[in-house]
Amino acid sequence: MKLKKMMTTGLASLALLGITAPAAFADKVAIEPIFTYGESLNAAQLEETRETLGVAEGTNELVVAVNELNGLLQDDYPYSQVYSSTYITPADSDGAVSMEILTPETITAITEAQYKNAAITAGAVDVDIKVASAVKVDGSGALAGVYKAFADSGNTLDAAAVEVAQEELAVTSAVTEENQADSGYSDELMNAAIVEMKQDIQEAKDANNGNISADDIRQIVEDVLKNYNLDTILSSDNITNIQNLMINFGDINLTAAQKEQIAAFGEELQATGGELFEQAKTAWSNVDQEQLKEDSMGIWESIVQFFTNLFGGNDSTTTETE
Repeated sequence: MKLKKMMTTGLASLALLGITAPAAFADKVAIEPIFTYGESLNAAQLEETRETLGVAEGTNELVVAVNELNGLLQDDYPYSQVYSSTYITPADSDGAVSMEILTPETITAITEAQYKNAAITAGAVDVDIKVASAVKVDGSGALAGVYKAFADSGNTLDAAAVEVAQEELAVTSAVTEENQADSGYSDELMNAAIVEMKQDIQEAKDANNGNISADDIRQIVEDVLKNYNLDTILSSDNITNIQNLMINFGDINLTAAQKEQIAAFGEELQATGGELFEQAKTAWSNVDQEQLKEDSMGIWESIVQFFTNLFGGNDSTTTETE
């Protein structure tokens, strides 16, 4: 979501709900309401979770087992429990993705923006996703449930996309945890920057027959962080991790529906971003466009021109691991 470009077109980073082909995702996903729940829930916790999520009677239910987590999440973490659960329903609006954490006090490490950003990276469209947990966990078990729900509905998950989505969650949640005390930082601002990076990368690829270099992606990350006033807040390790994430993201091909959802999500973040977003807008308005062209060369020059034309985000508990 470019603060400078209002995200009317864009790219999608949602790598949550993989889709049909390894390199490309389906434009639409057909899914019936599904409730996924962690196998570690006892009977009382399971019923409490159903009530919290508002699961309709007769909804298809899927249990997410501990021994499935590594395969679903494309990682090797030694999980011992899974509590976080999801209720997934078809979206009311065409192509839209909504994400809501109904128990924010028990989902300790993943924010709504991080869930949604990752979901779109994986390919989620046309769904409403609600997340809850009866026990304090980081929330990764809920993502596993989303992946399993889509697979159960006949939508093949792309392993590479899921891997990037999981990397995105790990990187963004770690960055937020490390920097959330800084007055110039917010999770929404960081996720908006991630969205913008995705858009820039996709636009550069579209302008270059689907290709983009790692160096160009690194430059995009640096420029976007600067535009959002995050370059002086994040550590060099933070920035390197984001650059590596975006390089991997650059290998994913996106559908038109995904691109539209990235743009819409960026606009949503911008509309609710508050003072930090206004400060970032001011910073962008003061940028020397000609110097940007000279410094960035190649794809960045075309991106700057685009803006000129436009304007005239391991289920572990704080004490246990899921």
